[in-house]
Amino acid sequence: MRKATTLRVIFVLSAASATIAFGAALAQLPATPPPGPGLTVINEKCGSCHPPSQALQVRKSRADWTTTVQAMIDRGADLDPEEQATVIDYLATHFAPPASGAVPAAAPPPKG
Repeated sequence: MRKATTLRVIFVLSAASATIAFGAALAQLPATPPPGPGLTVINEKCGSCHPPSQALQVRKSRADWTTTVQAMIDRGADLDPEEQATVIDYLATHFAPPASGAVPAAAPPPKG
């Protein structure tokens, strides 16, 4: 196989694997966010800058949610420390990575 063809095949397989993995991750998100005090704060406080659903479309670890919420506060989000803790607890509980902790990696390209 020519080098250009091999690279094209690798690219297509990588793109297909990423699409499948991304689709699987999205499929695990709840159709509607679970109720709770964190959702109330998100709807009231976060919606002034972006749609609250934006935060509910990803999964992150507690540490990553803490970093994200702090970044929003640094940009002007009006959350007191209690609201910040409530939001982080809600997101870390309901929008954490899957229990396995990882999305399956793409298969390595064939050698040759």
